[in-house]
Amino acid sequence: MVEWAIVGGGIHGTTIAHSLITRGYAARDEIRIIDPHPELLYEWKRATANVGMEFLRSPGVHHIDTEPFSLKHFAGNNSGNYHLFTEPNERPSLALFNAHAEDAIRRSRLSETHLQEIVTGIELLNGSAQITTSGQALKARKVILAIGSTGSARWPEWAREARTNGARISHVLEPSYSRENIPETGRIIVIGGGMSGVQTALSLATSDRHVTLLSPKPLRYNNYDADPGWMGPKFLGRFRSISSPVRRRDVIQQARNSGSVTYELKRSLMQKTRDKLCDVATGTISSCSVLTSDLMMLSLSDGQKIGANYIILATGYSSKRPGGRLVDNLIADHNLECSPCGFPITGPDLRWSENLYVTGPLAELEVGPVSRNIIGARMAAERIMMQQSKRIAV
Repeated sequence: MVEWAIVGGGIHGTTIAHSLITRGYAARDEIRIIDPHPELLYEWKRATANVGMEFLRSPGVHHIDTEPFSLKHFAGNNSGNYHLFTEPNERPSLALFNAHAEDAIRRSRLSETHLQEIVTGIELLNGSAQITTSGQALKARKVILAIGSTGSARWPEWAREARTNGARISHVLEPSYSRENIPETGRIIVIGGGMSGVQTALSLATSDRHVTLLSPKPLRYNNYDADPGWMGPKFLGRFRSISSPVRRRDVIQQARNSGSVTYELKRSLMQKTRDKLCDVATGTISSCSVLTSDLMMLSLSDGQKIGANYIILATGYSSKRPGGRLVDNLIADHNLECSPCGFPITGPDLRWSENLYVTGPLAELEVGPVSRNIIGARMAAERIMMQQSKRIAV
């Protein structure tokens, strides 16, 4: 039996495991990170590479390590190898962030805790949990669900129909997306007006390949996913005083700057449009007709028509609760408390039941609007360790 089984090896699962070991709350051999991918942070690296991310939206003090200035210290020791930071807020390059994360994983030897399996079931017992995976069974005293939204990319209905009819269309956040499938010439339409859409458009626009970014609304600009006050007591004190989960959900939705992009990306997009490599259109798509094997016609609700040789969706992830059947069965089998929106109602330490904890999207009704973000992983680690006793000095 292990002490901690963490389901998910993304930013949240890796951050919490690293914190447990580094801060002395668990020994390395007491932890298992169960994730089906070949390495920790695999989905993070895949998704950020797909959209062509160069710099994070998060500041340099947000990362998977426990010390806030760890990434800056790491950059100082490796200054010759990476484009480091950009303003505002000293945001790190993706290459630097990933190199620092790999260094933290190496220092904690987290790869030794990685069990490359798919969790198919969890049975909560008295004082422990039985975890069934695609290859074995595992018993743990405590389980942390670090399940992100990956695997639930949002497909509009018109896009589903177009794909069925043979349209050349893919979603940038899905594992099947590959830049190798994007034509090197012609007209590419990127659907979406948020960070993923703009980054994708910028990364694909070349002298031979014209890109149109089609956003449902005029682009909005903000350097933050949510006001920085949501990372501390400035706003969280009031948030925690709200007893109604319905009201908390409303506050979260209002606080998020969903669909906005940074001013840095705005400047880059304007430069691409001046260079006639990219243009931006606004409109809502009503249908997509497949004219030939490599030509589609998008019909907009205002009567406009736009031709495309390839369509890329950057429409984000589904807003439904992540975890699929695994979480559905946990709720049904153990009568776990949920809000009307379907998300967990937990204690302040993110405990959903006696030996089950949550982080990431599943924890947002307790952690708040930044729960899904990198800083949300650190906030969740603090909450989970709140009532734990230190086990070992590292």
